[in-house]
Amino acid sequence: MPADWSRAVDVERLADAGETREFELPLRELPRLAPALAVDEGSAQCRIAFARERGAPIADVAVKARLGLRCERCLRPVWHEVDGESRVWLLTDPSQADDLDPGIEPTLAPQGRIPLRDLAEEELLLALPLVPRHERLADCVPAAEGGSGAEEEVLQRPFAGLGELLKRGRE
Repeated sequence: MPADWSRAVDVERLADAGETREFELPLRELPRLAPALAVDEGSAQCRIAFARERGAPIADVAVKARLGLRCERCLRPVWHEVDGESRVWLLTDPSQADDLDPGIEPTLAPQGRIPLRDLAEEELLLALPLVPRHERLADCVPAAEGGSGAEEEVLQRPFAGLGELLKRGRE
């Protein structure tokens, strides 16, 4: 039997009951997030509380996770802590969004059903940095092994000399 977070749930029923679901979501089970991960081990702690507001189902989604993203400078893992919360309308028809509070994101729940995984994954995706990278450049270049005589790995900078070449071309 699949885990509770992978099955589509009836958002109308959960909203009417005011239910809250808490679960641990394995990162490798997230199809949209997985390509951004350098390390897919671990899990996200998730809490989704359902309610009704203005007659429509709404969900308060909270996630906590430590994501091993791929640094855009060195391609090694860089760790990013996520502690995010958002409120979303759960709509069966996109035209319903016009009648609701514009400050809350609408999410489509076809036939009034949506997997809890999709709500949690969306919150994780929204928390990703635009360009994941180590804060300090020094963290991108692995240090030489002490005493072994190994050379320090050089960070590639393909456009480093471009400015100088352009200046020479104008002379």
